Amino acid sequence: MALPKPGQQREILVHLRESDAPYRGLLNQDADQQFRYRFCASEEEVRQYIGDAEIVLGSITFPTGLLARAKKLRWIQVTGAGIDRFLAAAELPDDVILTRADVAFGSQIAEYVFGHLLARTQQVIELRHDQDRRTWTPRMLTWLAGRTMAIAGTGSIGQAVALRARGMQMHVTGYARATTWLPEFDRIFGPPRLRDFLREADVVVITLPLTDQTQGLIGAEAFAEMKPSAVLVNVARGAIVQQEALLKALQEGEIAGAILDVFETEPLPANHSLWEMPNVTITPHHAGLNIPEEIAAFFLENLHRYDRGEPLQGVVDPRRGY
Repeated sequence: MALPKPGQQREILVHLRESDAPYRGLLNQDADQQFRYRFCASEEEVRQYIGDAEIVLGSITFPTGLLARAKKLRWIQVTGAGIDRFLAAAELPDDVILTRADVAFGSQIAEYVFGHLLARTQQVIELRHDQDRRTWTPRMLTWLAGRTMAIAGTGSIGQAVALRARGMQMHVTGYARATTWLPEFDRIFGPPRLRDFLREADVVVITLPLTDQTQGLIGAEAFAEMKPSAVLVNVARGAIVQQEALLKALQEGEIAGAILDVFETEPLPANHSLWEMPNVTITPHHAGLNIPEEIAAFFLENLHRYDRGEPLQGVVDPRRGY
């Protein structure tokens, strides 16, 4: 892999899903003369400049098919927690370091999960409609306290959700490849006990990374194990849940409802049946938003480590998929 010549500026290519305006100021505040940022707003610009990039700072919308052109590439920093799009790129050289943003996505996502669950149990939408109609209609509310929340994925995001669930006096179980005890969980089930994990849940929250092992994990067999009163919450990746099986389970009453922030195809097509279902909440993949100040600070700390030859934070193991 070609290294820069002495005195030659080293290129950092930046391509983001959101506006890059905040990042320009934040990154340039810590500008190092030996590095030059190349902000690319389009795939065509990435195509034009990626050949000179030593480092990529990119979001989940990065056109990974262009990585084959990146002959000088040594490190990719992803701005989010999910890195499956980059791992799926066959063009990614083995010696390129891939890092995920290890920032406070857990707190954001936990608030999302409980915001939407409480909206259901407290019938917030129905009460708003009553208010609009000036109708006094006492409603039978339900409660999260005493219920069981089953969280598939016991990493930092799953732990953040579990901590809030315990604060709500819920029973909390986890599902993970490694069943090492964690204080946020009452019990953790391994892959051989997926059915047991699902069977006792009132709420199933998906926070797993997308890997070969988790793709399509929640399908018809899984829904058949769940309570008819259970609610599925997916804040991970759409491909972990078999969407057609989910649709069928909702239509036939195998589960009571779903809160979905991610989908197999995004944006969710306007003609998809999920839009019409009253027991489904659809949001546009915004449960864990990138906060520019946090992402920029994390990247700059990693950039200093990279420049000094020190280990980076958030390094992904391609063999495990996270």
